[in-house]
Amino acid sequence: MARGVACALAGGVCWGFSGTCAQLLMSDYGAPATWITCVRMVIAAVFFLFLTAVRDWRDLVAVLRDWRSLARIAAFAVFGVLLTQLSYLNAIGYTSAGVGTTIEQVGLVIIMLYVCLRTRRLPRAREAAGLVFALGGMAVIATQGDPSSLAIPVEGLAWGLVSAVALSFYTLMPVRVLAKWGSMLVTGLAMLFGGSAASLVVQPWTMDVQLSGGGLAALVAIVLVGTLGAYMLYLQGVADAGPVKASLLCCAEPVSATVLALVWLHAPVSVWDAVGCVLIVVMIFLVTERERRPAAAPAEAASDVGLDSENGAIPDDPPLFAGRASVLGYYASRPAAREDFGRVSALLDVGHETFASLGIDEGRNKKYPSARRLMHSIKNGTTHVVEDERGRLIAVFAVSFAPDKNYARGIDGAWLTDTRADPQPYAELHWVAVDRPARRRGVGMFILDKADRIAREGGRASIRADVYPENAPMRRLLEKHGYERCGEIVVKDVLGREKRRAAYERLLHG
Repeated sequence: MARGVACALAGGVCWGFSGTCAQLLMSDYGAPATWITCVRMVIAAVFFLFLTAVRDWRDLVAVLRDWRSLARIAAFAVFGVLLTQLSYLNAIGYTSAGVGTTIEQVGLVIIMLYVCLRTRRLPRAREAAGLVFALGGMAVIATQGDPSSLAIPVEGLAWGLVSAVALSFYTLMPVRVLAKWGSMLVTGLAMLFGGSAASLVVQPWTMDVQLSGGGLAALVAIVLVGTLGAYMLYLQGVADAGPVKASLLCCAEPVSATVLALVWLHAPVSVWDAVGCVLIVVMIFLVTERERRPAAAPAEAASDVGLDSENGAIPDDPPLFAGRASVLGYYASRPAAREDFGRVSALLDVGHETFASLGIDEGRNKKYPSARRLMHSIKNGTTHVVEDERGRLIAVFAVSFAPDKNYARGIDGAWLTDTRADPQPYAELHWVAVDRPARRRGVGMFILDKADRIAREGGRASIRADVYPENAPMRRLLEKHGYERCGEIVVKDVLGREKRRAAYERLLHG
């Protein structure tokens, strides 16, 4: 925990240091904000993508074949990364690193208001207080205590507010692709797309920017310390201290930017600037902190199978903000361990009850899988569990690479791949179960994305699934994800009784 706190604080300081270096380049070397944005994004993209390729080059190749993900990343690159960088640097250029960074944090209030609109509720007391503190902080900085006049350039305030809106886009837009491909790959591609697009428009190579040793050092520091270093430190902070605590600790960013601008660049910082900074920091605590609730006991934790986006009570607010978008990762999956057996069994049992509520008669299959088969699946790594940002087990699924005898019996229709091919071209998705309070939060899509990735890494060209025809919610989820309805198969139980299932398959390449 101590290391996580230290890393998260250091990450916030590095982000603040980046803003101070940008102010130095603009004020002392005349580097335009557009030039800094293009150069920083392209160079940082090269580093991020290089690290991604070293870790697993197959992910980099695979994402280039996924046009839907590329389209989302491109939109995130323009409206999230590029707009955030450009507006933030322009705000600093017209004001200072401390003021620009502080106003940008108002974006957290925009995110909070979005959550309220999405869940159709009014802000809670602490959120309303955060809104008041945010408005008060902006007013104090903009007027310097004199409401009758604006003490900072109107352009600086305008760019600061644009950067706040951009921060909300930066945080909210990439959630799904981050869950699918990971933060480093998405961040690298977004910086590459955004930096390349901006360079084509701005043409930074035509700008007469002359940097001496100090200017080059500041530029290198922006990329290595303010981008890569901050990213790595914050990521370690999330791993050790948790995303919520780490995001709160990163309120050091506006404070560090203000202090560094004062001490290093001798930028004027008034008492009103300090008061406004304090008000914004208080807002960060009020808006981003979440009260921890005890996890439900297995007997109380209702679950569902394949019903992530359908019926059921609306859960707690989606965890839409837990730090910068480049390190968001609300859900994580891992192979199930022996100690997960009880929780996994509880999820599957309640799933059978849900089938009954849908009018599905499972017969003896309501005890499927047996305890023995489930434990065997856990031992061989077939069963996987999903955890939320607090480490709570909220879902289970299985991806099998062994031949399925039910598929070998034939299909009333046609599979997309050859069942009899050697080696087997497909993997199989089974036992999808999502905890009831975790619905409407993208867990089902996360599972399908993760299953795709597991199958792809296992060298399979497709992934199959079979569901009861009456299970309309699961069928809609599969079809939304890109599975094709191939026909129907017959599944036999141990007594030879037959049940018909809707057969689906999704091609992973091509």
